[in-house]
Amino acid sequence: MFVRESARGNIRRFMVDSVSLPLWLDDYIFNQLKANYCPSNSDMTVIDWDKSNVLNYLGTYFPRSYAESYCIFRNFFIKDLLSWIFRDKISIFDFGCGTGGEIIGLLMAIGELSPNLKLVEITVLDGNHAALRIFENVIKEYLTHTKISITYKVIPQVIEDFYDLSILDAVVTQKFDIIMSFKSICEFVTKERFEQQNAYEHIAKTFLPKLENLGIMVLADVTTYNSVSQEWLPTMMDKGLSKTGCNIVMKNAGYNQRFIISHSRHKKDESKVAWRIIQTRWRN
Repeated sequence: MFVRESARGNIRRFMVDSVSLPLWLDDYIFNQLKANYCPSNSDMTVIDWDKSNVLNYLGTYFPRSYAESYCIFRNFFIKDLLSWIFRDKISIFDFGCGTGGEIIGLLMAIGELSPNLKLVEITVLDGNHAALRIFENVIKEYLTHTKISITYKVIPQVIEDFYDLSILDAVVTQKFDIIMSFKSICEFVTKERFEQQNAYEHIAKTFLPKLENLGIMVLADVTTYNSVSQEWLPTMMDKGLSKTGCNIVMKNAGYNQRFIISHSRHKKDESKVAWRIIQTRWRN
């Protein structure tokens, strides 16, 4: 495990980018749900996948998403610890949740650092029904390994284009402490769901008004060159976010960040993503 330590008053900060999948989670996805480790370098268009494809995704990209989310959120929470350590309730919205690796990574991270946390309200949206069923199974299993109460709402919704984002105003009416999207916006780019418009700009403009005071939005995506947009996705992300005037408070250094996840099917599996954390500007 890579660890970087520094001091800030009495707070000790440990920055991580390498983790192991919890044993209970490893056993559940590989032995009970029958996930397969099956890496692929092709563009991910998960929304169209059947159950077999989703099980391949579960065994390969779920652990990677877990590691990315756990490390990103844990490092941020430590950096901004006083804003989160005393909370007893948080609300989360995940756009394009898939099988939920990033949700579990977030829950594990904040569960370790917020001892007062009693309730987490989760709302997720995805267009793949097979993935959503697995997400619900994983959340139910997580509940047997935590004392935190979890409520969740599943929104099975396909977003065909940026006009469909207006549907969310009617479906998602509350505000959230955390909004996130991990490796899903690239699908909209690949399938040209937003035509020639910048998908990251549209997603950010849609969800920024749904953040609570001092809430955060985390966008993480693959760092490949997209043949449809003819642009590297991290560059496209930065261009889109710059047009929103949003307040980026934390991001990966350089072009992307490398994360390592170890589990029973592969030791030191690697993923690379570009990520940005956006926070609402005002304070009480």
